[in-house]
Formats: sequence, structure tokens, C-alpha cells
Amino acid sequence: MYCKNLYTCAVLGALLLVLAPIHRVNGEEEGAPPEACATMTPGHPFDPQLLSSAPFKTEIPAGNSVPMGDTVRIELRAQNSLIPFKGFLVMAFDVNDDTKPIGTFKLPSDGKVIDCLQGVGNAATHQWKDDKKLVTIDWIPPTSEYTGTAIFRTTYVHNISTFWVKTESNTVSFVKESPVTTPQTPTTPSSASQSSSSMWAGLIAFSMLTLLMR
Repeated sequence: MYCKNLYTCAVLGALLLVLAPIHRVNGEEEGAPPEACATMTPGHPFDPQLLSSAPFKTEIPAGNSVPMGDTVRIELRAQNSLIPFKGFLVMAFDVNDDTKPIGTFKLPSDGKVIDCLQGVGNAATHQWKDDKKLVTIDWIPPTSEYTGTAIFRTTYVHNISTFWVKTESNTVSFVKESPVTTPQTPTTPSSASQSSSSMWAGLIAFSMLTLLMR
């Protein structure tokens, strides 16, 4: 940086020192902190939306039933192209136990994975506060033998004053696949068996005819 005098250099240096922290704050990663996991409520000075349904939906393309051990893809989707969401927090729960999230998430298409309620990688949230219309995330069941029914709960943030807490997806059940059985083909008598039967029938008929002719 070229300065004409010492005073100008001092002023420019001070200005850079002031602007640098602002740049870092605006550019640093965002997302729900682990402290928000218990209630899934963002720390905004506003109440969540209760009188209107969320214009966003957590969808499960695979349907309501998948084979045991399969990874499940979920889609966080804006239902109206004119209303995007900026933030989200999603966790999975067993339908019979809503006290703690289960399973683990892979890295979202737009976001990051966090640890919630003493778990590891069991929640996913946004990374930047840009407008989003679709975020895809893969979720892994808690064990390869899990045969329960899971539900995904998502908090969507449209802006600082408008957000919906714990919107629910459809449920998805993990089932054991039935073993494939090969249908048995009905057996037919062999040609040798048929010939033997025909021979005995002929001998019986000949014997009866001989007795009648006496």
C-alpha cells in the first residue's frame, strides 16, 4: 500500500482493522448451534409460526417402507418457488421415542452435520444463510439391524421473524426382506413308469379275458 505521508497510512491502517472483523463475521459459517438441539428452536427474539402450516416439506422419495439397513435420502423442499428457506435443523426419531435423535447424517448438499444431545453426527443444519429451495441429505439408520419406524423433524427458517419448528415428515419403516423361494415344478411320471403301468394293465386284462373264455 502506497501512502503519501505517515498520517494517511495511519488512517488507512485503522480503517482496515475495523473492516476486517466485519468481513470475517459476515463470511463465517452459520447454522444451528448444538444448544438449539433440545427444543429445535432458533434463538430469535420471535415466536415460531403456529397458525399457519410451513410452506416447506421434508420428503422421503423412497416411500414409507425400505429394506432393513438401507440408507434413506430425504429432501428438504420449498413448496412455493417464491418462498425459499434460509436455515434448517433436521433430526430423526423413532416413533416410539422422541427423547433423542437416532442415526447419523451424511454431508448435506447445502449444509453441514452437527452433534446433538450427546450423539455424533445425528443432526444436519445449514451452513450459510442463502436462499434455499431444495436440500438433499442421506440418513443412515442407527444399526444395520434396525427394524423400527423413523420420522424426521425439521425446523425451517424463512427469515429472522418467520420460522416453523419441528415440522414432521411421513414415517418410514425398516423391514426385513422375505427370502426368495423358487416355486416347485409338479413332477410328471417318467416314461419308464408309464410303460410299466401299461404292461401290468395289459396282463390283468389278458388274464380276465382268459378266465371268461373257459
